[in-house]
Amino acid sequence: MFRKIVAHTSGLQFLMEDLDLRSPMGRRCLLDSKMMCCKNEIATELNLVDQLVQILDLNSDLIFKIQNKLMHCRDIRGSVNNLLGNLVLDDVELFEIKVFALLAQEIVELQKEEKQSFLEIQDLSELIRLLDPQNTKIPSFYIYDNYSEELAEARKELKLAKSKNGDSDFEIEALFSKSQAIEAKVREDLCSKISLHGAGLANALQQLAHLDLLIAKAVQAKKWNFSKATVSEGNTIYRGLFNPMIKNELANQNKDYQAIDIELESSVCVITGANMAGKTVVLKTLALCQYLFQFGFFVPAASAQISIVDQVMISVGDEQSELNGLSSFASEMLNVSRMVKDSKSHKNVLVLIDELARTTNPVEGLAIVNAVADIFYEGKIRSVITTHYSGLKSKFRKLRVKGLDKDLGANVITHKNINSYMDYSLVEDLEGEVPHEALRIASLLGIDKEIIDRAQNQLASKNKL
Repeated sequence: MFRKIVAHTSGLQFLMEDLDLRSPMGRRCLLDSKMMCCKNEIATELNLVDQLVQILDLNSDLIFKIQNKLMHCRDIRGSVNNLLGNLVLDDVELFEIKVFALLAQEIVELQKEEKQSFLEIQDLSELIRLLDPQNTKIPSFYIYDNYSEELAEARKELKLAKSKNGDSDFEIEALFSKSQAIEAKVREDLCSKISLHGAGLANALQQLAHLDLLIAKAVQAKKWNFSKATVSEGNTIYRGLFNPMIKNELANQNKDYQAIDIELESSVCVITGANMAGKTVVLKTLALCQYLFQFGFFVPAASAQISIVDQVMISVGDEQSELNGLSSFASEMLNVSRMVKDSKSHKNVLVLIDELARTTNPVEGLAIVNAVADIFYEGKIRSVITTHYSGLKSKFRKLRVKGLDKDLGANVITHKNINSYMDYSLVEDLEGEVPHEALRIASLLGIDKEIIDRAQNQLASKNKL
């Protein structure tokens, strides 16, 4: 469910908070929604969002009016459940149901007026007739005299007695008790009648919650220029992939975000590159997009073809391993071990591992990377592993982040602007040799010259050996 995934998926919380949901039931609909693994189910949801995106372009006023109605909708699940349980509702519950039914019907009428029917809403006109016998369409509720001639007559007698004798007369108390008893019977009969519409009311509640979510998805897609992905039966392909949270952060600093292209086969792909090359961002964005797609959202890319998976497994190395007494390496390896085990029993998965075995010595670290990649390669597991180790086996597909390939000219590089000179494009790399840019980056950042010189001497001495 979305509520479980959002907590540990980078960027998903950001987009959830950015959604323009107008009702509490719309938020509940999002949190309770399940990750879809059926092609038709995903396509249906995306088509509805696409339809609303187009309506926003042509008739945004209609969407604005519907959102205003949704803003006044309350999540009346409690009252609906009581109704379905054949309980006698009090006036507050009957009021909630009446107001909701009126709003739902107004949204139905808005769609009819504009000749748009992007989502079918349960017809509650008969329920409204029962709760609004005077047809006032006023958002209030009262056991009206229209419900019972006997009740109307009892109230007249009570009113007349009060006008003659005040409020303390024994006769008045008797008449009041009589009218209350009749009113209770009328309320019981009314609840019995409207309970027949309980299922329809529950449907309408779910439909309006879904409508609120669909509109929020469409508004967000337009705001961020997200695209409608198509279901792929083969490779997952992104063109112009970007991370909205990081793009937003860079925009706040008047900086540009470089989108990338990437294609994932049903096999292992290893991404190499120096530190600061954005490898971790690529993994987090891939996880984010997979979830967005399978929860029926448009994705942050110019275009996308995405293969459906049953599970996304990610290890980005930022778990709080200290809290459970494990070292970073131990925590990571336990996580990777679970991923390998799960991938063997559920092959339709997406595995994303960042800087595998980076906290151990390079010789053993490289061996671990090759071993894990071997398993995913042999199992044809769609997986991406980032690493800064050189010496990867040749059979794996390897991509490399270009890094500091841009022409620096006479510009002075600092820790504040170095990202502007990084090229985050991914290129095929047959050799699998990680570019040695650490000292170059350190030098450009103005790190103490003695550190740079001594490190370069150490490298020169090692190369002579």
